[in-house]
Amino acid sequence: MGNGKQGATTAKPTDAFKDIEKLEKDLWEAADNLRANSKLTSSDYFMPVLGVIFLRHAANRFDAAAKQIAEDQAAGRMPRRKV
Repeated sequence: MGNGKQGATTAKPTDAFKDIEKLEKDLWEAADNLRANSKLTSSDYFMPVLGVIFLRHAANRFDAAAKQIAEDQAAGRMPRRKV
């Protein structure tokens, strides 16, 4: 066994896209199966789902802001301050 990096450098972008499409399809099938067999209504699971979506959005915004701050500090447009 290797370090897990083999194949990653030789994979074509279209192969990666197909892998993502397959993962998305599998996740939707699993979600449909859970909804069909769980006897839950949408009102039972919508808050946790919305919470996860919100957290993902907040994490993306934080990462973008942190990157912009780092770039501005490197360019001298923003002073470095202690937190």
